[in-house]
Amino acid sequence: MSLAEPCSLDLHEVDVTLDEREVLRKISLNALPGELLAVLGGARSGKSALLRTIAGLDAAAAGEIWIDNSEVTGIPSERRPVAILLQSYPLWPHMTVAANIAFALRRLRLSRAQVRERVQHELDLVGLRDFSRHRPWQLSASQQQRVALARTIATGARLILLDEPFSMQDARLRGRLLRLLKNRLQQSGTTTLFTTQDHQEALRFADRIALVDHGELQQIGTPADLLDEPRNRCVADYMGDSNLLDGEIEYAGEQPLFHTTSGIVFPLFDRAVRRSRTGTAMFRPRDLHLMGDEDGLFADLIRFSGRIGQIEFLGDTLRYGIDLDETTVWMDLSRQTSMPLHIGDQVTVGLEPARIRILED
Repeated sequence: MSLAEPCSLDLHEVDVTLDEREVLRKISLNALPGELLAVLGGARSGKSALLRTIAGLDAAAAGEIWIDNSEVTGIPSERRPVAILLQSYPLWPHMTVAANIAFALRRLRLSRAQVRERVQHELDLVGLRDFSRHRPWQLSASQQQRVALARTIATGARLILLDEPFSMQDARLRGRLLRLLKNRLQQSGTTTLFTTQDHQEALRFADRIALVDHGELQQIGTPADLLDEPRNRCVADYMGDSNLLDGEIEYAGEQPLFHTTSGIVFPLFDRAVRRSRTGTAMFRPRDLHLMGDEDGLFADLIRFSGRIGQIEFLGDTLRYGIDLDETTVWMDLSRQTSMPLHIGDQVTVGLEPARIRILED
């Protein structure tokens, strides 16, 4: 359990330059005490540099970093109440697994019995109880990463920074560790930043998600915010499971029309859209409905007609890729409530205009 009160974290307009390359630009975000904040982004997005800068391992070229009511921007890393797990997960090679974790407890002034108990507790968390006397070089990369994770959590730091802590784990173990780690951090109330390239991992872990792309913060909010109200195409694309059609908006009188780059035209029922702008129409695969002959009277639905070109099995759901000339839209249907479709089947699908969201480029 955490031995210190959880802290808040605030970044104000933080810039970071490494090797004459700007890797973070004007980053402003906050983490509340005890919050689990996922920093989501692809390779070279800047998410690792963000954690290193908060920890004091990389210097901020501009901006401010605050932990609680204290600015730590220029304070050395060893004086910050922070523990960080790096992607390289460095361990002391001459120490046993148990000694590596015990080393992280040295500042807590625990008795030997307390140290042994804490070490075993952390090893249990990561499934390595039987490896306490091994040296790091005797372990697999997966096991080494888990030892480094256990050591980071054991510090009892007020702010925990985890840089892709499951990158070396297989899918089965990754899911188990994520559940155990989330439960542990929630029980201890530890403020935690957790980087990942996997949006599903971020959704499962986080109270809120900060999406970073090319060194810029694209959006921060709850998982529902990023899924249902993405700020732009970048966010919608990264969060997955969306149909995204690029195009531009024109008006026929007072009626806004969306012209896709592939030639599809459909009306919009959003009177707030600006005139003559480009953007992206977003709707979910679950928003599309298979149309039959008896559905012809429902004139308010937008219709697409095409052929089934791809089928994906998603457990209780089948996802169908419908080829529409130069583009493909995806539709989800329940296996229990619908007849299966086949490659090459001609289909017509309907979409309620209210389901469409227009995103900025």
